[in-house]
Amino acid sequence: MRPVAALLLMTGLSTLAACSRGLEIEIPNNDTAALVEAIRQANARPGHDTLRLARNGLYILNAEAQPGLLLPTIDGELTIEGNHAELRGYSPEPAALLEVGQDAHVRIQDLLLAEGTDGAVRNYGNLRLDRVAIVDSSVAKMPAIVLNHGHLEARDSEIAYNLLLATRRDSGTVLNYGQIELQGSRIHDNLALGRQPTVAVSGGILNFGSVKVDGLLIENNQMEVEDAPPLSFGGILNLGNGRVIGATSAETVRDARQATVLAGF
Repeated sequence: MRPVAALLLMTGLSTLAACSRGLEIEIPNNDTAALVEAIRQANARPGHDTLRLARNGLYILNAEAQPGLLLPTIDGELTIEGNHAELRGYSPEPAALLEVGQDAHVRIQDLLLAEGTDGAVRNYGNLRLDRVAIVDSSVAKMPAIVLNHGHLEARDSEIAYNLLLATRRDSGTVLNYGQIELQGSRIHDNLALGRQPTVAVSGGILNFGSVKVDGLLIENNQMEVEDAPPLSFGGILNLGNGRVIGATSAETVRDARQATVLAGF
């Protein structure tokens, strides 16, 4: 092969290799604009990308990236390395912190997600949480702090100290219509306030799908529901096709699958 042709071939292969590698973006401490832009950039290109937050950093989300969300919906393959940082919502409008789109594959590690004002996390795709805490959030219109329509896996994580204002819709601190796997995780000290006596509400998990557990701890979820309807519980409440796989205590799961409930969200 002639030298010029060989050089052109090597250059082309080098460019192809660079394009095939995913983005790795360092997000400076409290640079929320950079975080939002990095998610949009990752959404716009194929392949797996990684966002790395500042160690022990703080990111204040005080404006909607899109209606009802403080970060853009994640639509691709993305890992967020939290490095023990915190994402906190301070939006004047009710908004969730994070949404995973239907075809997305997202992994979040070592991160605290706090103070969403219309729930915290909405998952319609594939979401894995490793050592993630979802705390101090509330709802305005949504029926859950964590809403799952896809596949959600949580390891060594916790959902705690959240406030759920139950409406006429079925409500749960975690509301599951898909598949959830919980390993070594805790759901504790959440408060559910019921405004309607006919509501189906759980301070833990309201489950219409599949929940697989291994070392799950559910405790101290408080219920303040009008007239104490039978479809209220602080642990895992199974309705519809809801089922639990794995060892749980008798106090953790209540089966009400034969009951008639309101349509889900």
